[in-house]
Amino acid sequence: MSDSCPPARLELRTLLIGATIAVSVGLSACSSSTTSRSGMVPTYRGDLPQGNYITRGMVEQVRPGIQREQVRAILGTPLLGHVFHAERWDYTFRFRHSDGRTEQRNVTVRFRNGIVSEVTADPLPEREDPSDPALPGFKPPR
Repeated sequence: MSDSCPPARLELRTLLIGATIAVSVGLSACSSSTTSRSGMVPTYRGDLPQGNYITRGMVEQVRPGIQREQVRAILGTPLLGHVFHAERWDYTFRFRHSDGRTEQRNVTVRFRNGIVSEVTADPLPEREDPSDPALPGFKPPR
């Protein structure tokens, strides 16, 4: 009795091995050198707003001499509260676009004895602009 496979089984085995190699090579061509994507199916990345959306008009209402409660009514609750700097409120807004770009805006309000002493801010939009993608609830034009 011989240990060799019949010709039909040998052809089937060769065909399966060849198909496995072809599929492996084909799938490896789909891989991406970018670690953020697999290359086969693109990952959905939505816009991601985080923090306090503040406009220049809002910051202009916060002026030296007003109290903490008034600042909270105008700007909202600060995103960051400092344990060691109780006389400082930081409002940070970060927006990550779906294409990976990041935009960050900061507003710092300093107090002296519960009264605003200084306000510093990054460049901010003048007012809520419906075309600003960072605006919460923004819907792109169709």
